[in-house]
Amino acid sequence: MSKTLSLALAAALCATLLAGCAQYENRRGVEVTWEAKVTSQLQPGQSSRKDVLALLGPPSQVISLEEETVLYYLFEKSQGNGLILILYNRMQIDTHFDRAIFFFDDQDILTDYSTHIYEPDKG
Repeated sequence: MSKTLSLALAAALCATLLAGCAQYENRRGVEVTWEAKVTSQLQPGQSSRKDVLALLGPPSQVISLEEETVLYYLFEKSQGNGLILILYNRMQIDTHFDRAIFFFDDQDILTDYSTHIYEPDKG
């Protein structure tokens, strides 16, 4: 076997061994505890900021507006896979957000809230 052919085969073998697949998963934010069965206990005009904190724990962010305070809860989940080659790499990552937002007046009484929990299609 010629030296050039041996080098070509060695390079092809290295390229094959260096190629691979990858999986990716990332989770960050606060634990999702704002399901409907929990938030149904909250009543705008009656529930306080203390009630929300007792049910859901510390938020991801506290936002102070002129006459309102907002507690913002966020959970981010990313999943993906990829193909790693020498000259070409490809990653596909899907990211979904679960979130809840609670508005309070200057007396710390809940005025409004909204939640969203991502549910993948079941098809």
